Amino acid sequence: MAEPEAKKQKTEESKEPTAPPELEGNAKPSSSKPLKPDVGFETSDCTLNVIPSLGGRVLMPLTDGGMQYLIGGARANLGIKKGRYVYEVKVVESHNPSEGPQRSFRSPVSRNLVRVGFSLQGSPLLLGETDDGVYFDSDGFYVAEQKRENVSQRFTRDSTVAVVLNLDASSPNAHTVSLFRDGVRISQPQKLPEKLKGKTLFPHLSFKNMTVHVNFGPPLVPLPFTCSSVAEVPTADGEAAVAPPKDGKYEVIFPVAVPDEGTFDWLDDFLEKNPKYVELSDRAIIKWAEKSGITHQEANTWKHCLDKPDPQFRIPLLDDFSARRVIQAVAPTQPRHYVVMEVKSNLVKEERAQLLKRFTEGYFKTVAQVVMGEPPQDFKAKVHQALLQEKQEKATIDWKRRKMEKEQERLVRKRQRELEEAKKRAEEEAKKKLEELERERAAAEAEAAAAAEAEARAAAGESTEAPKEGEEAKDVKMEPADAEEPKAEVKDEKSEVKEEKPEVKDEPMEPKEVKEEEPEPEEPCPVAELTEEDKAKWFLKKPVGDLSTWTLGGYFAKFSIPEKDEGFGDVRYAWSAETAAKEYLANFIRKNKITTKMEELQPGEWFKGKVGDWHKLLEEWRNKQREFQMRPAEGQMEQEEAEAPKEEEPKPEGAAPEGEEAPKEGEEKKEEAPKEEAKEKKESEVDPMAVEDVCNVGNDKPLFAAFAFEDWTLLNLRAELHLLAVAFLKDAGDPERIGIHEPNLAFYYQKYFKKQFVPKYYGAESNAELIEKLLKDTLHLNPESVMMTKHGEELDFGLLVKLTEVARRERQAKIDSGDETAKLRFEQPTMPPPPPQQAATRAASREASKATRGTSKASRALARIRGRRASTKARRATRASERWTRARGKES
Repeated sequence: MAEPEAKKQKTEESKEPTAPPELEGNAKPSSSKPLKPDVGFETSDCTLNVIPSLGGRVLMPLTDGGMQYLIGGARANLGIKKGRYVYEVKVVESHNPSEGPQRSFRSPVSRNLVRVGFSLQGSPLLLGETDDGVYFDSDGFYVAEQKRENVSQRFTRDSTVAVVLNLDASSPNAHTVSLFRDGVRISQPQKLPEKLKGKTLFPHLSFKNMTVHVNFGPPLVPLPFTCSSVAEVPTADGEAAVAPPKDGKYEVIFPVAVPDEGTFDWLDDFLEKNPKYVELSDRAIIKWAEKSGITHQEANTWKHCLDKPDPQFRIPLLDDFSARRVIQAVAPTQPRHYVVMEVKSNLVKEERAQLLKRFTEGYFKTVAQVVMGEPPQDFKAKVHQALLQEKQEKATIDWKRRKMEKEQERLVRKRQRELEEAKKRAEEEAKKKLEELERERAAAEAEAAAAAEAEARAAAGESTEAPKEGEEAKDVKMEPADAEEPKAEVKDEKSEVKEEKPEVKDEPMEPKEVKEEEPEPEEPCPVAELTEEDKAKWFLKKPVGDLSTWTLGGYFAKFSIPEKDEGFGDVRYAWSAETAAKEYLANFIRKNKITTKMEELQPGEWFKGKVGDWHKLLEEWRNKQREFQMRPAEGQMEQEEAEAPKEEEPKPEGAAPEGEEAPKEGEEKKEEAPKEEAKEKKESEVDPMAVEDVCNVGNDKPLFAAFAFEDWTLLNLRAELHLLAVAFLKDAGDPERIGIHEPNLAFYYQKYFKKQFVPKYYGAESNAELIEKLLKDTLHLNPESVMMTKHGEELDFGLLVKLTEVARRERQAKIDSGDETAKLRFEQPTMPPPPPQQAATRAASREASKATRGTSKASRALARIRGRRASTKARRATRASERWTRARGKES
């Protein structure tokens, strides 16, 4: 019986597709001498977490302290430039290390992975980081030119995979790479990128949490065809890697540079020119983690800086930089070139000594590389190129924004014109319809009038026919001329209506095309140019500094240039000579002594004593003012009685006192100035700066008698800032620290007085404006923006009262003259809200008191109810007793 067609088709579909025939042929035996029979891995061609063992045949990973998350890589020391060769990789162990407590993040990259392929010499050790290599991975993907395709099959532990590189131009699979698992092809030949053709390719593999056995000799598992191994590559077909240094010495470079002055830019340029050097820094660990597929958040913490970043991987073993501890222990055991990038530690002598102790092996040569002063022209050119590129990107973005805004405005205008045209067309159509209705109404009225007239004539017995030619109606002669006019008008209107009727046809209106707006000439994309200020810049400004503010403020005074006697094998100067570099660093330290905060500074005993004296004196003066203001109110009656004139006999109105003539008619009587007014004028003429005792300027009146809230506030501010300026010089104990830098004023004010300093409270926008506007008689800012006092250390606080009074009078004079800007507008500082715990406690207390009050009210109400009930019962019992007594009386 024949098989049904549908079942036959289903069976054919279920069959696996047949593999194409194998095009690789057997290799011809070669009598050439191998270029390098002992093919293996040089230490410098392996990442720090790869440990070669058993003569380089087995590669083991480091998995302690967060190293388990980092991919390792190793490149062989022999490359292939033509021919067909194979090498094998076998996974002998798969690790599953502990991830530690509080695991809150899962890496998108596989926990265990292997990548096998080829790459160019000098390319990154992690396969896939750039386009300089191709590879197959253990998940069955092939990666070339950053493109990942699923063209293979998975392989795991105990599997032996063979990678075949075919560079034989005569082969049908020329310039391809293939993968075999346990002798069976699991990937068809994959074409090499054009970038890699004609170049020497080195066997390369990357892995994570795997121990692999790499075989460059005769195959462990036979392939479907015979193929020469990498160890059999002759001189004509291969190329050896760069040999180690002749003297066997590897350099360990310690860059010594001024923070934020091209430190990491110089390092990037150096590593680009010298790819054999390995960077040892926290920055390098973060980059390694990113290349291994671990992402992190943007750090905004106070301790984040380029020297000691805060990556926030959300992985405890990476966030605490446990990997740094492992690398510091492993790096000295692997002979290779290093760059120890520690910005702060390389500048401090004691910490440099600790770093040097790690590299005491005989194959290391320690070098201090001083990078200070004016950079060379090629470095400046790169800086200017980066500045120009940044300005060009910004200009292009602005240009695109303006172009988009103009296009949007054009579309809005076009839409408005379309709406206006549509509105006009609607109005015209409505107008025509209205005119048509008016004409129809007028015609209907005319017809109705004609019909009414005809009926009237018929009723009057008149003929509605027109008279014959030659005949004249007698009645017409009798009627006046005006009587014929309405008829004529009606007739004319009727004829007009008849004539206009053909024009009233409703023809559809064609929409008028909206006139397109003439396009404006397109603005060309601006070309950015460097200004003279940009050309004068030597370094790029980074969004994140090399050191945190706290670190720089605490250590910059200890910065120094290393000497050879510290243990360095050599001290090199990259930019400036030794003398110029030392002078440059000294100027940097001197400048930072002015501008950098002293985090460890604490108020001294002199300041504490002076502040206590000032607060005590200020309270005495405030009390003195209050006493003076209360005194006139208490003795006012006695003063009026003493100054009142004695009683005299009444004199006639207008009579002059004895010895004086009475004023003539039309003359005004002279007014006597009151004695009190003269007295006040006399007191106002007292020079505040000439007063000896500010508590008594005369008649036991203090100089500060008229002080208001603002005056007392400014007096206190003068005294506090003066004491702060003097105390800073004493407590700093450094003659190069000449004063407080204006931007740091709030920091030191908080440290000394334990309260905030906000210029806006005093009506100023900045510290500089406050000093210049209200305190220039006590303080001033030098050209370096350093706040300095104008008075000596042993200042008499009475002088500040005099200065405050002078400022008050000048301000009042301006206000009296109409200058409203002279008025002080102080803001009362608002009290901050209580802490959450304290606020919750207060709320609970309020609720408890409310509940208590509510309970007491309820108790009182219940007592009243019970009292009323008892009274009601008593009254009822009394009335019942009375009724019973009356009833007994009646019975008796």
